[in-house]
Amino acid sequence: MRNPQRLTTLAILASILLVGTGCAPAAPGSGREGPAQPSLALLTAALPETLNPLAGFDNNGTGKINESLYTLTGSPDHLPQITPLLAADEPTVSADARTWTVPLRQDARFSDGTAFDAADVVASYKAIMDPASASPIFGTLSNVVDVKALDPHTVEFTLRESQVSFKTAMLIGIAPSEAIEPGQRVEESALNRKPVGTGPYLVDSIGPSRLVLVANPGYRDGEVALKRVTYEAAPDDNARAQRMLAGEFDGTVLPPRLAATFSANPAFELVTATSADWRGLSLPADNPLTSDPKVRLALNLAVDRQALVDGVLAGAGRPAHTFAPAEYGDAFDPAAVFAHDPARAAQLLDEAGWVLGDDSMRSKDGAPAAFTLMYNPGDQLRRDLSLAFSAQMKQLGIDVPVEAATFEMAEPRMGTDAIMLGGGDTPYDVDTQLYKMLHSSYPATGAYYDNPSRFADPAMDKALETGRTTLDQAKRAAAYREVARLYVTEPSMVLLAFIDHTYIQRTSVSEAWTGTGTLLEPHDHGTAWGPWVKIGQWVPKQ
Repeated sequence: MRNPQRLTTLAILASILLVGTGCAPAAPGSGREGPAQPSLALLTAALPETLNPLAGFDNNGTGKINESLYTLTGSPDHLPQITPLLAADEPTVSADARTWTVPLRQDARFSDGTAFDAADVVASYKAIMDPASASPIFGTLSNVVDVKALDPHTVEFTLRESQVSFKTAMLIGIAPSEAIEPGQRVEESALNRKPVGTGPYLVDSIGPSRLVLVANPGYRDGEVALKRVTYEAAPDDNARAQRMLAGEFDGTVLPPRLAATFSANPAFELVTATSADWRGLSLPADNPLTSDPKVRLALNLAVDRQALVDGVLAGAGRPAHTFAPAEYGDAFDPAAVFAHDPARAAQLLDEAGWVLGDDSMRSKDGAPAAFTLMYNPGDQLRRDLSLAFSAQMKQLGIDVPVEAATFEMAEPRMGTDAIMLGGGDTPYDVDTQLYKMLHSSYPATGAYYDNPSRFADPAMDKALETGRTTLDQAKRAAAYREVARLYVTEPSMVLLAFIDHTYIQRTSVSEAWTGTGTLLEPHDHGTAWGPWVKIGQWVPKQ
């Protein structure tokens, strides 16, 4: 699930929509030719609190300001490839996958004119790894023992244990070493408001409700065609929809049901992006109902996932049974599903001693079959999923009252109450999608929402560790299929759906520009993703 602290990261810019460019009036979506340059106007739910890559901004390989060693390429229906960006080539990996050597390109320069080299990579990674910096993405690099420059254009990472998925940790934005103060807390860095990067865009201005990016004239591949991008904040979903209809903006991100209301309007196009972004609920370990393995299995058999996708998501999603979607190829087991079987669910509850009373609700030894389900009060989709799940469980005789609670309010109650979570922050390797949610070393070595049900199974740990460390790809895929089989036998949570991310864009935009399509998206999304994920590569049609 998204770390509440990471409201300062790419996840937030990812939810940004470009708006109000300040250029001379033009028809929305026409490229907004002002007196100077073409620009794009989108609207977002929130603006980033920081633009600092050391605090997690631009940390998924698609940064527009601070680029990473590697980036994502591919189509929306397959796991993207992780390909060189600031790296000059693929990494050289030792036989035990503990030493990763990366050659660096020599033609990149930061926006302040300084050359990009190995010192910048080393300084950026060491700053994140330094506990004194209090970086919210510190845990991403918990397996790194050291990073050093072998020469000005080569860096070497040394890991504590083998990790075949380590390439996903090289999607972090790089800052210049000259702008990094060792030991400084990330929230005190000048990079929060004045980032210095190698990317295609610079920050023109940032304020409480607006962020403006402009083309970097010194970009190594030449100045990009789309010269100006403005992001304006509008937290309310309905308000963003109304402002789109009013003709102010070129695009926005909306929940699926609200986005679907635009589908019949020829002035707009609905863009749907496949994601590895899951929603599901924790099952508290200290609650007498949900701590019972038979009950956890019963809940998974009782929930009608397809009804949730069709109703709450308006079809924009797929049922989720495990944490791994089909895009993981051979690591995905299509047979690892929970059949919708309310009768079997009721039988399991009876066997566990949770029996129906005269009021059609279940209890055991006088204790009601009940747990509270909390959701983030600012998230309409989580609220709707929570209410729909509660209604389905009532038919089974289980009382699930729903309550709005911030992440800070929810944390001390995780042992006894459930919370509607989301996940898939860095899903570009199956290891990063599964390990923190299922390995018994979590949540102790992570955050409270990592393995929130405190699930522990030696067989699961062994399979996860095999998948993380083996270089044999067939053996690795088999290990993750074993993870899926173990999970559907004894689940730790109730996964509900993988969420398709839905965006609205004026048709005039695609008439004026050749875009770049969408990628398989992570949990963090918004207008830094969707059809605008690589706006620096857009080409005008005229």
